Amino acid sequence: MYVTPPPVTRPVAEPARWQVCGPALIGLFMLTAIYRFDGGSEVQVALGLSDSSLLLIGLVAYLAGAALAAVAGLLLGARFPIAVAVPATCFLLLGVLCAAFANGSGLLAAGRALSGLGTGAAVGATVALIRKLRERRGVLAGVTGALAVLALVLGPVIGRLLTESLGFRVVQLTAVPFLLLALVVNAVLGIVRLTAAQRAAAPASYGTPWQPTSSQ
Repeated sequence: MYVTPPPVTRPVAEPARWQVCGPALIGLFMLTAIYRFDGGSEVQVALGLSDSSLLLIGLVAYLAGAALAAVAGLLLGARFPIAVAVPATCFLLLGVLCAAFANGSGLLAAGRALSGLGTGAAVGATVALIRKLRERRGVLAGVTGALAVLALVLGPVIGRLLTESLGFRVVQLTAVPFLLLALVVNAVLGIVRLTAAQRAAAPASYGTPWQPTSSQ
């Protein structure tokens, strides 16, 4: 007689919920880091940009990219947070590098648009993850919102301090180590989750089925 063993339930790793929050905060910081509180910008002086060019390149390009990518972040972020976080971080990294080494409006515009894409995807995924929560959603939403406002406010402060002493390019480059760290963390989390999913899907080994011996 063949006895069917009971099914074995393997624990599945809890999805990490905040792997996109770091890139989102960095992106919001970089949005305002090129400005001063009086509305001026050292980037405008260094590259000889007009007021309208600064508005289009510094703000409109960034927000347009963010708006486009935020939709993808909202739709995919809750289910595939790491798959959103890694490209978002890469876009941000490319964007700050382009802005840091820009010698004209073209490369600066490309950098701001890329940074906007990364920021929008990360912010959208963060919102999607918070909406997915069943407990402490309000508290976590409030904390995240406060951190986002803090990042936007600190951008002009820290950006001006660094720009006056080291130049506007250094402001962009300061984000690189943090983005690389976020990229490594998300890569490790992705490998861990993939390994856990493979183990959960693997069939359990029960050994040789029990068979009764025949009586003589």
